Amino acid sequence: MKPTFLTIGKIVGAHGLRGEVKILSLTDFPARFKAGLSVYIYPPSPEIDKLKIEWTKGTSKNIILKFNGVDNRKDAEKLKGLLLQVLEENACSLPKGTYWQHEIIGLKVITLNKKFIGYITEIIKTGSNDVYVVKFKGKEKFIPAIKDVVKEIDLKNKRMVIEPLEGLLE
Repeated sequence: MKPTFLTIGKIVGAHGLRGEVKILSLTDFPARFKAGLSVYIYPPSPEIDKLKIEWTKGTSKNIILKFNGVDNRKDAEKLKGLLLQVLEENACSLPKGTYWQHEIIGLKVITLNKKFIGYITEIIKTGSNDVYVVKFKGKEKFIPAIKDVVKEIDLKNKRMVIEPLEGLLE
């Protein structure tokens, strides 16, 4: 079985002269960027597919990393635009009732009375709650990720059961 990777960050550029890079965090757990963590590079190249963090500094919004073996600005600049990933089995544990995006995307959406709505194709981040984009036969529905609407997420059977608010599916 092919391993599943989770993207946790993106290298946005070189920082300084000694091989440091600036990272855009794409994880809810920015503290995971710590010395000793090995990350996979996407897309991988014949020369490099994995890097180990030597040290890190900064805040959750402004992360600077130094990788083992990347020792000058020229080498750091070559990494710009690459994604940093970890194996799914190395992911941080989530609180009960929360899910990874890759677990939600692709779920079949049905109502409490078993009416098929479509499949989740995208998750839109908003200020207050996520919104699931559900598509079927070229039509899109937008389902708010709130407890009043989402009644069950069943990963084993790859489905989400909703109770739509009045007018939601019109």
